[in-house]
Amino acid sequence: MLLKPVYATGQELVDKPLTDSPSEWAPQSGVHLYHFPLSLDSQKSRQGLEELGVKWQSHVILTPAQQQFSPCYARINSRCVVPTLVIDGKVTTDTINILSHLADRFGDKINPLHASKDEQTTVNHWVDKAAALFIEALTYGHIDGIEKPFPFRQSHGDGQYHQSKLDLLSTLIDKHKNEERLRLAYEKKRAVIEATQEAIVAPGQLSAIIESTKVELSELEQQLATGPFRSGGWLASSTFSLADIQWGAALYRLRWLGLQPLLWEEDSRLTAYAERLFARKSFQRGVIAWSNIGRNVVLPLLRHKLLTAVGFNRET
Repeated sequence: MLLKPVYATGQELVDKPLTDSPSEWAPQSGVHLYHFPLSLDSQKSRQGLEELGVKWQSHVILTPAQQQFSPCYARINSRCVVPTLVIDGKVTTDTINILSHLADRFGDKINPLHASKDEQTTVNHWVDKAAALFIEALTYGHIDGIEKPFPFRQSHGDGQYHQSKLDLLSTLIDKHKNEERLRLAYEKKRAVIEATQEAIVAPGQLSAIIESTKVELSELEQQLATGPFRSGGWLASSTFSLADIQWGAALYRLRWLGLQPLLWEEDSRLTAYAERLFARKSFQRGVIAWSNIGRNVVLPLLRHKLLTAVGFNRET
């Protein structure tokens, strides 16, 4: 049975998304985004901010160093994931929720991000379809014949990467057993990671996910052939929408992982759509500009390790 990406659903395993929820732990003025440069959902949120011309302050959470589990971050976002949006001390979580909130707050007639009332149902449909792709399994699972880029070149298909998270969470659950909010956050996160790990290491699961992704992309190709895109519009509406942000980041990740030859034809509407998405200024600023692994990932990780070694990274 093909597992759904539990981190993208509203199941009991994850807390409900927050929208403009006051937090004493968050910055109390300005627009702030907690994110990781290579995180798929962070890419979407950064593009949303850039698309709407919002000035924002960056707070990089180094997920390879498992900073998303630090108590100071978990108190802001109990899901222990990036991204998290904070506006004047009020927290919004979950990528779709973040993008919708940004569109409501900062959208205007020139760049609303929301589609017209007649098109919104179609936009929502394609937003949900992009969110349901099991990108994490495709990112970390071993796929024969595919040479993935650093930092995913060393396959995590044996589940060890996720096991290290589970080990840390077990330690944190014990350490914070008397702080109920933190303990519950860590217990729920552990359950989500266990489900994801199962999808990555279970025999046949990854093959089923690849086939499912092919079906979704085939439907995307059909939508491009029959929808607004054929007459100069976008995926689900005449104007650029949240659906395009969702699919732009997803297609970029699949291509970056070297999976395009496996999933869709080069000479296709899907490729033309992807190239148009990647060329958009907000995509260049919100995604491409943050994709330099050496500058945005390796150097910060080295700095983090150095500071940790000398005792300057004590998170409570």
